Amino acid sequence: MDIIDMIHNSTFELWSYQLTEWHRNLFTVRWWLIIVSIAIAYGIWWKYVDKRHLTQILLFGSFIAVFRLIMDDAGSSAALWGYSVKPLPFGQALFLNDLTIVPLGFMLVYQYFRSWKSFFFGTLIIEAAYSFLLLPILVKFDILRLYNWQYYYTFLIMIIVAMVMRAILLTVLRIEHKHELGYSSSSLTSTMQPAMKPLDEENKNRKN
Repeated sequence: MDIIDMIHNSTFELWSYQLTEWHRNLFTVRWWLIIVSIAIAYGIWWKYVDKRHLTQILLFGSFIAVFRLIMDDAGSSAALWGYSVKPLPFGQALFLNDLTIVPLGFMLVYQYFRSWKSFFFGTLIIEAAYSFLLLPILVKFDILRLYNWQYYYTFLIMIIVAMVMRAILLTVLRIEHKHELGYSSSSLTSTMQPAMKPLDEENKNRKN
């Protein structure tokens, strides 16, 4: 038996354990806590998101979600942390952290905080709430188990990631507008900012 077959057999055995544990936790209080949290998070996001600019906002959220998926998979594979209760038997906290609370929160920060300075402070606030409030709650309820990881590791990593992802998205938008509208990159530098609801009030003030 070569190494690939050994990995396959180990993976199959691990899947059996995961499926058994998922069945054991299905419809428990902790499982329902996750489901309700997911539903509330999407409800709040849908209420406050600027639906006129969903494409741009969702693209930024997708950047965050993709990184979170990679980070969660890498951390779990390296035995840095693990989830004892999951909505679905496969993957990690796909619909709790990676595809719900973290990207939805960052999308609202991207929408409402226009300048780099305000975005940075908004990111600090939302990530501090996630790293130092939500994660400890998940640990307390034994939904998440940390082995060789600290809360501030997540805090620092996600701050950097959010700033980088915003820079990437704004660069993509500048390139897109330059080619579609024929604007020079210099003019776009001063005008290209994330679309968000506070801009509506500024436009009304100009008209008045």
